[in-house]
Amino acid sequence: MFTYCVLRNNNDKNDYEIVETGFSFLAFIFGPAWGLFKKLWFFSSIGFLILFISKFMLFEANNNYLFLIFSSGSSFFWGFFARDLYIQKLIHNNFSPIKHINSKTKENALIKYLSEEKDE
Repeated sequence: MFTYCVLRNNNDKNDYEIVETGFSFLAFIFGPAWGLFKKLWFFSSIGFLILFISKFMLFEANNNYLFLIFSSGSSFFWGFFARDLYIQKLIHNNFSPIKHINSKTKENALIKYLSEEKDE
């Protein structure tokens, strides 16, 4: 079972966004590129900037460990915080978090939420 956050657009009450919470393996692997895909421009640009600076420092100082530390730190940051950053972006874009639901898939989470809403 996974935990999903159900968000609803404040302008269009029929527009829902379902986002899985917790650690993201894809964001861990792809880092700032994952952020670009989710339109997290600011955080992706900072991530790429840090990686490029550490890569430049690798060539200048001839220190392989420095780049390894920065790239590992970047991967862990994206893995643990990417989905939270995406939820914050949605909230900034006029979505409101409605409920957290445990479900196997995104679609089941939406169906579960809509069925609970209809019962009320």
